[in-house]
Amino acid sequence: MNVSLSHLSSTSNLNSFAEPTCDLTPMPSKKSILKSEFDDYMNGMRKNSSYVPLTIEYEELKDVGVDQSTSEAIKSENYTKNRYKKNILPYDITRVKLEMIGDEPGTDFINANYIPGYNQEKDFIATQGPLPTTKEDFWRMIWEQNSRTIVMLTQIVEGERVKCDHYWPYNYEPVVMAGFAVKLVVESTSKDWVYREILLSKNSEQRLVTQFHYTAWPDHGVPETGENLVKFVRYFQTQISRETRDCGPITVHCSAGVGRTGTFIAIDRLLQHMQDHDDVDIFGIVHEMRRHRVAMVQTVDVINEVYDARGEDPVYENTTQSPIYENAAFVDLHASLDSSDI
Repeated sequence: MNVSLSHLSSTSNLNSFAEPTCDLTPMPSKKSILKSEFDDYMNGMRKNSSYVPLTIEYEELKDVGVDQSTSEAIKSENYTKNRYKKNILPYDITRVKLEMIGDEPGTDFINANYIPGYNQEKDFIATQGPLPTTKEDFWRMIWEQNSRTIVMLTQIVEGERVKCDHYWPYNYEPVVMAGFAVKLVVESTSKDWVYREILLSKNSEQRLVTQFHYTAWPDHGVPETGENLVKFVRYFQTQISRETRDCGPITVHCSAGVGRTGTFIAIDRLLQHMQDHDDVDIFGIVHEMRRHRVAMVQTVDVINEVYDARGEDPVYENTTQSPIYENAAFVDLHASLDSSDI
């Protein structure tokens, strides 16, 4: 199979931010903690059974970014495209813009924002789980942004509530969406996640998109331990090459694209940061993400447990490529999210 992993197509708008209306320069964090002092810090937090000190720290993040405009999301032609219409709307300044279809209003809108990662300002796209009416826009975004990796952190249905549309084919027969041929070519299921390869074709060009689907998140609340989620992030890190990661942003979604999505991005950043630095700065990471998309890493008790490095942590079997982040420190990040995963 001849699949292109070359540069961005000429139609890509990866760098098309709206004109800034506020300063998004990363702010220096006041919560950085040396790794050598981190165990004592967390032990102090745990002495209070209700995690009051951590809750107070989290409250400082509650209003970060919320004064930014969401004017595009509330336009009449766009409003129904938002899964959670009352409170999860993309900021105008960091929203991902689709290419307009002719002069049709709203065809450039999708509920998605660029999120900084460890290496790049637009390392990630955080987005809601596609709706039946927006899944074609989702694939347009994947193509236009040259995103070669999708991370999915929700089931289609949880607790009898539909959380995301089934936006990829049900079988190995190709389907046509938004002018693209979408074909499932590989599906490999393990205990806690599913690995898929999806071939996206338009005219004579083909691109291979990899989907990492984490299936172990409970219907309500959060995993009992963050260890399994960290294993998933580490598995993800070993399976993508630098070339794939540099092609375009990694697209991450749950249902609303804020709670689980923010947790995944935070862990990915932490694992890389801790390899190169002697400090841990959860507060700073969440603060920066919240200036790009509302409610990233959501709830009152954002993070209950973060453990410092414990040496090499083996990833699951079937890891076929060398890790792109060698000797990454093991982090156990247990986030407390809203039970409905918004």
